[in-house]
Amino acid sequence: MSLTSEQKDFIKDNYPKLSIHKIARQLKIKTSIVKEYVNSMDSSLSKKKRYIFTVVLILVPVLSFILLELSLRILNYGGNLDLFVSGSSEYSNYKICNQKVGHRFFYQQQSAPAPPLDMFLKQKPENAFRIFVLGGSTAAGYPYGNNLMFSRILHRRLSESYPQKRIEIVNTAMAAINSYAFIDYIDEILDQQPDLILIYGGHNEFYGVLGVASSQNLGKNRNIKLAYLQLKKFKTFLFLRNTLNGIRGIFVNMGTSENGTEVTATMMERLVGEQQILYDSDIYRAGKSQFFDNLDIIIKKSRSREIPVILSDLVSNIRDQSPFISLTNDQYPPASLVYEEARKLENDNQFDSARTKYYWAKDLDGLRFRASEDFNAVIHQLSKKYDVPVVAMKSTFETNSLNGLIGNHLMLEHLHPTIDGYFVMADAFYREIVKSGLIDQEVVNDFPYAIFNNQTATGYTELDSVYGALRIKILKGGWPFKDKAAPNKALDNFVPGSRAESLAVKIWTNADYTLERGHVELAEYFEKSGQYEDAFQEYLALIALTPYNVSPYLRAADTQLKLQALENALPLLYHSLQIEQTAFALKWIGQILLERNQVNEALIYLEPASKKLPSDPQLLFNLAGAYALNQQYYKAKAAIDRLLNISPNFPDARNLGIQLDKIINQMDS
Repeated sequence: MSLTSEQKDFIKDNYPKLSIHKIARQLKIKTSIVKEYVNSMDSSLSKKKRYIFTVVLILVPVLSFILLELSLRILNYGGNLDLFVSGSSEYSNYKICNQKVGHRFFYQQQSAPAPPLDMFLKQKPENAFRIFVLGGSTAAGYPYGNNLMFSRILHRRLSESYPQKRIEIVNTAMAAINSYAFIDYIDEILDQQPDLILIYGGHNEFYGVLGVASSQNLGKNRNIKLAYLQLKKFKTFLFLRNTLNGIRGIFVNMGTSENGTEVTATMMERLVGEQQILYDSDIYRAGKSQFFDNLDIIIKKSRSREIPVILSDLVSNIRDQSPFISLTNDQYPPASLVYEEARKLENDNQFDSARTKYYWAKDLDGLRFRASEDFNAVIHQLSKKYDVPVVAMKSTFETNSLNGLIGNHLMLEHLHPTIDGYFVMADAFYREIVKSGLIDQEVVNDFPYAIFNNQTATGYTELDSVYGALRIKILKGGWPFKDKAAPNKALDNFVPGSRAESLAVKIWTNADYTLERGHVELAEYFEKSGQYEDAFQEYLALIALTPYNVSPYLRAADTQLKLQALENALPLLYHSLQIEQTAFALKWIGQILLERNQVNEALIYLEPASKKLPSDPQLLFNLAGAYALNQQYYKAKAAIDRLLNISPNFPDARNLGIQLDKIINQMDS
C-alpha cells in the first residue's frame, strides 16, 4: 500500500512528536508502512545534514582564513614588504626601493640586507628610459656605498651620453639573494614600465636564500620553493612562518652580537648549509639546473611583456684567491693542486695555459662562493635560446688585467670588484647598451671610458676607498678566510691613520652613523678650513650616494661659487632644479646668466627667485638691473624702491634709482 500525499504530510508534521504506533492508529494503516516512510525520511534528512555539515566544514576555515588575513592586513602585520613603496612627503612623486623588502627572505635574522635607495617617478615621463637591475652583492656595489655601484656609474655615463633622455636606473640588488629572489621581484618590476632589465647574478645560487645548499632552502624540491614565493604574499602565511620561527628562536642561538645586532661578517657562514660540494655532483647539478630554470622564467616573463633583457657573464678572482676547500676523489684532482699548477705555468710565462688552470681550480673549489664556468655556459645557453645579449664581462676584466689573469688589481677578495673594477663593469654594460640601440640610435656625447673614469665627476673620495677596505678587512677576518671557530679580530689592533679611516671605523661600529653622514662631516671640515675643492669632491660623492637629494647639489655649487668657478656651479644648479625649485639655485643661475649678458634667460630665474626671497638685497639689485637692461624700466624702478626700503645703503642702488628716474621722466614727458 502506498501513502497518499495527505498521509505523508501528516507523518512529516507529527513525527517524532507522536510515535510510529500512534501515527499508524490515527491514519488506520499498518505500522510497518509508517515505519518504512519514517526511515526514508531519516535517510533523506541525513544526506541533507551531511551536505550542510560538509559545506560548513569547508567554509569555517576558509572564512577564518579570510578574517585573519583581513585583520592582519588592517593591522599591517609585518609591515609593507612590497618591492617598491611611495617616497616620503618631499619625494611623494617618486617610488623608492623598499628598505624592508629583505625581510621577505631573511626572517630568521634580526636584520636583513636591503636594496639600494634608488627612486623613480610614479608618472613615467615621455622622454624617460627606465632600467631595472637584478643581482646580488656585486650588483649592489659591495663593499662600497651606493655611489660606487656599477648602476650609479652607468647612470651618470648614460645621462651624459643621452642628454635628450631622462635616464632612470633602479637597482634592486642586495647581498645573499639569488635567482629565486629575481623570480620573486620580476612581476613587480614589469609593472613599473621598464624599458630594459639588466641581470648580473649567479654567485649565490648555492648558498643564497632558497639555494640548494643554503641553510634556508626548504628542501630540494623546486616546486615547493616556487609555491613558497607565492604563499608568502599572504599575511597569514607570514604570521605562521614567523610564529614558528619565534618558537624555534627560543631554543636556537640566533648568532647575534652582544648589543643584539648581527655580525655582518658571518652572514655567509649562517647561510651555508653544505660546505663541501663536489664538482658535477648531484647537488652541484641541482644548483646549475635551478639557475637555468629560474632565469628562463624571468626571460620568458619579460619577453611576454616585450621588455628587453641584457645578461652578463660572471667574473671571479682566479689568480689571487686560492680555493677555499680542496676535495679529493677518484674523478677530479684536488683544487689546490690545480691552483699550484696554474701558478707554475704563470711563472713560466705560459699565461693562456695558466688562465685555463686557474679557472679549473676555481671550478673545483668545494666551497661554492664563486660561480663555476658552467654557470657562464648557462648564461650563454639562455642567450642563444632567446636571442638575448650578454655583456662579455669576463673577457672585459681579462683585457683589463695583467696577462689576462683576473686578480687583486680588479678584485678585492674572491668576487667583489675594486673601485676600478666597478668602473670596468659599468663600462662593459654601457658599451652593450649603446650597441643595442635601445635608448637611441645615436649617442650625443660618447665619452671614452678613460676620460669618464678619470676626469669627470666620479663621485667618490678617500672615505669611500678606506670604508670599502675596512669592510673587506673585517670580511677577511672571519670565515671562510679564517678558521670557523676563531673570533674575528680584524679591528683589534687597527689604528686609524687618517680622518677618513677614523670616520670609516665610526660608520662600521655606530649603527646610527652612515657613510652619507661621514661625507657631510668631511665636507664641512674642508669648508671650514677653506679647502673648497676637497669639500666639492665630498659633495659630488654625496650626489652619487643620494642623487635625488637637492642639498649636495646646492652645497657643491656653493663651493664653486666661492672659488669663482661659475662654469662648474651652473650645471649643478640646473640639475638641482629638476629635483626642487630652490631660491638659492634660481637666484644664482639668474645672476650668472646676467653676468654673461643673457638678460632674457636671467629673468626667467630671477623673477621666481624674488618671489621666494622678497627681501634679498642682492637679488633685488640684480633683478632691477636685468629689468633695466631689458628696457622694463617701471619694473626696474619698483625693484630698486623695494631694495632701498630694505637696505638704504646698498652699493650703487641709489645711483641706479636716479638713472631710472631720469629715464622714466623722459619717457613720461
